Amino acid sequence: MAAGLRVDVPRPRRRDAARHIAIVPVHTRDPKRVAPPDLVELLPTPIESQAQHKPLVIDPLPPPLHSRATWSLWQLVRFYATTLQLRMTGRLSEERRAVLTRELFERLGGMWIKVGQLLSLRTDVISPAMVRELGSLQYQARGFPIEIARRVLESELGRPLSRVFAHFDEIPFAAASIAQVHRATLLRNNRAVVVKVMRPDVAMTFERDLRLFRRMVRGFGMFGLFRRFRLNEGLVEIGAILREETDYQYEAANLRQMRRTLRRHGVLVPRVIRDLSTSRVLVMEEIDGVLMSQYLRVRREDPETAERWAVVNGIEERALARQLSITTLRQILEDNEFHGDLHPGNIMLLTDNRIALIDFGSVGRLPQQTWTLYRYSLQALATGDYGRATDLMLMMSPNIARANNRLLRADMTRALQEWALTAEFSGGTYADRSMSAMSNAVARVMAEHQVPLSWSIMRVGRSLSTLDASLQTLAPDANFMAMCRAYFRDRQRRARTLQGRKEGLQKAMLHLSALAGDAEVLLGRGLREQALRLHGMLDRITNVRITVLTFVQRGLLLTILLLIVGAITDEGLRPLSHDRREHLHMSHPMIEFLLSAVPDLHPIWWVITIAAAVYLLRGVLNVRQSIARLE
Repeated sequence: MAAGLRVDVPRPRRRDAARHIAIVPVHTRDPKRVAPPDLVELLPTPIESQAQHKPLVIDPLPPPLHSRATWSLWQLVRFYATTLQLRMTGRLSEERRAVLTRELFERLGGMWIKVGQLLSLRTDVISPAMVRELGSLQYQARGFPIEIARRVLESELGRPLSRVFAHFDEIPFAAASIAQVHRATLLRNNRAVVVKVMRPDVAMTFERDLRLFRRMVRGFGMFGLFRRFRLNEGLVEIGAILREETDYQYEAANLRQMRRTLRRHGVLVPRVIRDLSTSRVLVMEEIDGVLMSQYLRVRREDPETAERWAVVNGIEERALARQLSITTLRQILEDNEFHGDLHPGNIMLLTDNRIALIDFGSVGRLPQQTWTLYRYSLQALATGDYGRATDLMLMMSPNIARANNRLLRADMTRALQEWALTAEFSGGTYADRSMSAMSNAVARVMAEHQVPLSWSIMRVGRSLSTLDASLQTLAPDANFMAMCRAYFRDRQRRARTLQGRKEGLQKAMLHLSALAGDAEVLLGRGLREQALRLHGMLDRITNVRITVLTFVQRGLLLTILLLIVGAITDEGLRPLSHDRREHLHMSHPMIEFLLSAVPDLHPIWWVITIAAAVYLLRGVLNVRQSIARLE
């Protein structure tokens, strides 16, 4: 341990006499460290001194448990025995059951924390008390000794730390059961970085727990238990989360991709130092901002200090809440790549309402069809079309065959309308107007009709629910649907810019290309089969068909030409005022006739219409050529 550090070793109790706990304060930062040049103007002043940070507890790594599966099963048996005893004595309330379940998952630790957090999103099948308790599951923030971290780092980097870092803070400033984080300074340029070091026992422990969970799910399936949870699908989601959590190459790829994507949002993401990052070590530039969790804590404990800090650094809470909601909705509805855990500890405040996001171990991406349905359902909600929103939400469900669809649709539409009405109450709080409140209302209706939710939508729910937790404290009088409408207004504003039109045109062309390919696959075979049926039967009628198709082909060519002329006229001449056209000697009866005859359409609709005509022409040409070859 470094000289001058205070190490407190409490007297061990008899049951954990071999356990050694050292509590150490966080180091002060190396004054030689420099921030990235593009961040210098955005870094805020500190909101609290280093002395105010709570000391981090350092635990030695526990010895490997060869019988962990047996121990985990014993914990589960104890849990069920306790709940059974309380039920038989009439002392088992829903609140008590939820607390016992949370304590069970915390004792099991590791992968079980992730399982509990994921289950907390299944508001359609578990009680509100269970949702609340499982949603509060947190890892115990305990670090592991520097000797172990050093061994992992030097093994992964292939060289001593002194050849990589000019300074390496041996005391981690953040920790969890998966990894701990150190501050450091690169030797080559004095750049301030943070280093995430994975615990050496994480991958083995998680894999062992996952095998046990698979066996449990198979056992539940044999006895028909917990079918409403669709645990087989949940296993796939849990496996994907654990695979991402235990290999930092996933997080490094997420950081690089999200840094490119969120730059367009005006949101900062740390830069990965590629040559120093491996599957167990992640090195990235440090964004020395103020965590939103820090700001909210100071605002709660010392409002005057928080208010002064916000004024000095140009922070306005409602603007910050709007910025957060817009970027989150852009990530989900436009990029289909979104931060999966937007709690206040992963949101960093910079000057002038700028934000940075950190910890991209969990990035959500929806299947294409689910993503399309979700986008349209949220747009329908924002415009008040609750019937359409209901239909789109039900289409995301994996199975609605057992439900009375008409009654289910009516109940869900009514629930959405009641939530929207409650959101307009002047005395309501953000919790009543939040996306979580709407999701809970929908989940209750689906639970009544025994209709399950899709596991693939769970990450969106987690992202929005953690965002709700931030906004509920930051802007308690805000309204999520008002923010949603603000997002759609922002989207329309961006679509009217030159860059927005360019991107919209590119997306439309890609969509049309994919649609044309699908149509060709579906229709091409039918056209060929039809041509084969006509083999040997060509006669005068066939010649008439070829002639008709020839005239149709020529008519489509003329139509395409007229559409191109109309598009040029609409987009090229219409924006010029009448006086401007006269000044340019463009005023002519033919031009005026064209302007009056051509409809005023958005450029994307011109492109879609022309593309559709080209596709029809291609189909007619294929049929004509097939018939001609047979003849």
